[in-house]
Amino acid sequence: MNSIYEQLKIDRTVPIPLYYQIKTFMIKHIEDNSLKDGELVPPEEELCAYLNVSRPTVRQAFLELVHEGYLNRIKSKGTFVTRPKIAGDFIQKIQTYNQEMQYYGLKPKTKLLSISEIDVFAEVMEKLKLTEKDKVICLERLRYADDKPIVYVKTFIPVKLCKGLIDEDLEQNSLYDTLKTKYNIEIAHINRQIHATVADPYLSDLLDIMENAPLLYITTVAYNQNDIPFEYSLASYRADMYKMNVDLYKDKYYK
Repeated sequence: MNSIYEQLKIDRTVPIPLYYQIKTFMIKHIEDNSLKDGELVPPEEELCAYLNVSRPTVRQAFLELVHEGYLNRIKSKGTFVTRPKIAGDFIQKIQTYNQEMQYYGLKPKTKLLSISEIDVFAEVMEKLKLTEKDKVICLERLRYADDKPIVYVKTFIPVKLCKGLIDEDLEQNSLYDTLKTKYNIEIAHINRQIHATVADPYLSDLLDIMENAPLLYITTVAYNQNDIPFEYSLASYRADMYKMNVDLYKDKYYK
């Protein structure tokens, strides 16, 4: 058992529920990284004996921590520390991946897996309004938050809109910033669709998750200032680390 638990003292003289004292202790030390992501938590019965509390008390603390994303229970293996999911706003806000991660206090990183010019095929042709003669740049990237892989994304961009893009450093530089500064392409609006899927062997290896683990599969078509589609992306987000955050407002005409 991590020695940090030796600091966990139950105060029975205050009107704070015992389970809540355990819960707040765990949150504090998960957030300050004293309890590290992926670390095995002591079994309920071990904490019960150490703290001299009932099992339902520890179970209630663990249950709320699981629901709030601080713990993850894996059948037959135990309970593990985990970081709460990133509550991504990108479904309702236009921003770069780096901007989004930095907003949440996370360190973004991109690994460029491949980049090439390829012939267009039916799906991409339809999304980007291209012809059979057109070519597209295909980028495969793996994106990280605090050195953890969080999303695999495949992106298609028409060559005719940005000749030379294939030679840009898209591992160190933002794709959207490069398109804006080098090719005068700015995002005017975006269409996104969200699907639920699971990780195949390739994605499970890249994202460091179990095969068939849940993923958020998000397709994006981005349009420039002239309403021309310039990007089609297919992104697979780890569902254990990422959730969508959407604010809805009542339409003023709704009665």
